Amino acid sequence: MVLSDNRLHPRVATDISVKVGIPGDNSGARIIDISLGGITISGSDELAQVLTLDQENPSVIREHVISFSLPSSEFSEVCRLVNIRRLSQSKFEFGMKFVDLNSRDVASISDYINNHVL
Repeated sequence: MVLSDNRLHPRVATDISVKVGIPGDNSGARIIDISLGGITISGSDELAQVLTLDQENPSVIREHVISFSLPSSEFSEVCRLVNIRRLSQSKFEFGMKFVDLNSRDVASISDYINNHVL
């Protein structure tokens, strides 16, 4: 399913396990949509604490290593936190922007998106 909005890159809804950081603390975090521009992660308040450690100092741009698998390959990508949406006291959605995808990863993610467009 493609989510319609005015984004540069189309995104598709998904449900993929994701690891954030090194060594990769998750707490059940899931990628709920993906595009060539980035991902949205659904996670807990525990993940919010991991992702927002430097938010007291907004001039610091915080980048995180995000690891996940698609049918075609494994990914370990540097992402920047660009948006946080609180859904409830302990549930959040985190918008993450890919910092620098290589051409192989762009091709793999493009294939995944193209195969999941309705």
